[in-house]
Amino acid sequence: MNRKSTILFNGEEYFDDRLFVIHLCKGTVKIQKDGVVATTIYHENPPADHLWCVVTYRNCNRYPIFRVDSFYHQSNAIEFLQQIEPTTPLISLNGSPMYFQLTFEEYCLWKKKNAFKEYDYKPLFSSDGTNPQEVIFQRIEQFQGIR
Repeated sequence: MNRKSTILFNGEEYFDDRLFVIHLCKGTVKIQKDGVVATTIYHENPPADHLWCVVTYRNCNRYPIFRVDSFYHQSNAIEFLQQIEPTTPLISLNGSPMYFQLTFEEYCLWKKKNAFKEYDYKPLFSSDGTNPQEVIFQRIEQFQGIR
């Protein structure tokens, strides 16, 4: 793990109390003939016809992707992110969200007060690479659609 202290929960080491971190980014979605959906996340240079993605990463080493939600409009993606992020399950609550839901603004202040870090793709990619991307493959039945 690349952080000084971690929290062990269900056999996995997490960076802080949150089970997940949420990230807004640009992406594309391709539905293939074999029933597989490929979503490409662009961290730097997206194509002009990109969508907006809200990616939920597990808050542990290598940030495995848990879920991706795709949107045609940035405003819809931001609204979705602001609704779900304050409901993030916490280790201190045995994997349950806070007992009372904070507003998004209150949740951001809570993260800052606790010095929680946001998702950062840069340490996960080679420094000499260009245009870092992630591709997520899902069966069509798992795909959340584009809203």
